[in-house]
Amino acid sequence: MPKTTPRRSPNPHGHATPSPGARQRDTSPGDFPGSGSALFSHAPAPTHDAAASPDPTLDEPGWPWFLPEDELPHEALDGRVDAEQDPAGAAANYARIPLVRDAVRLLDFVGEGRQVTSTGALRLADVRALVQQWQLDLSGPALTSMWQVGTIVGPWNALVSGRWLELTSARVRPGQGLVPAVLEQEDPGGFVRFARALLTLLILDALQQGPQEGGLVGGPDTFAALTRTLAPGGLLLPETVRDAMDRDQVPKTPDGDLDMDEVERYWVTQRDLVTLATYGVLHAEVAPGEEGIRFHGTVEVILEAFSALEMLNELDGSQ
Repeated sequence: MPKTTPRRSPNPHGHATPSPGARQRDTSPGDFPGSGSALFSHAPAPTHDAAASPDPTLDEPGWPWFLPEDELPHEALDGRVDAEQDPAGAAANYARIPLVRDAVRLLDFVGEGRQVTSTGALRLADVRALVQQWQLDLSGPALTSMWQVGTIVGPWNALVSGRWLELTSARVRPGQGLVPAVLEQEDPGGFVRFARALLTLLILDALQQGPQEGGLVGGPDTFAALTRTLAPGGLLLPETVRDAMDRDQVPKTPDGDLDMDEVERYWVTQRDLVTLATYGVLHAEVAPGEEGIRFHGTVEVILEAFSALEMLNELDGSQ
């Protein structure tokens, strides 16, 4: 997919992207992905390239120890509305996804155009105005750039990637877009097409970026975990490896030591889900009594995630 003018992901050491060695423990819902700040984990950073292809001579890893082993109930997949039969119902489902909602609001905020910084971001005054308008509760380092606020960066990147926003060296202005950016009430079917394109482009771009640039590793464990976010009550993951160790959940080697490969599987998957929640693709919340993070997804999100993965595989195959 052709790249457009400057697009960046949140600073990995700012609000928006999880970074090893740092952690925000406030359990207020406003401090979690979707509001602009991120959950961070005490889990160790991967010791090698987690996105690299595994050695084909090694045994394939088993089912992730941090995911439920029971089958996903069929009713968990029943929430999708056929856009052709009920465009208004389908549009309402997509409109509830934070990324889609925020993309619509961001287009309205940009209006006929606004100034941007040398990094292709909104000016800090505009970022602060959005933070106030959207009632984002940010914590952590002082706000110095739009790239720290994942709630803005997610829809911004998707809109730029899809050419609904066009960047010059000094301004951002509305673009024609891959499909028309219509409102839900005006054209429900068109809104569904717009929302689907937004989700697919954001996830595809994240899969093409490295984790340190705010992208995804996007391995099999991540996609297995995504499907589990559809379960009633969502997917509960340990907030940190230490929490899982305290419950004796982390697999051990034959010598009785922690299996660091299994620790890495957890760390990478949790990081991917937190990144998606930060961008507004998933919803995440602290589950204080359960010492974990609960992730909630929708059928629409999961379908677009697998669509993006299929597109990525086709792009890789054509090279």
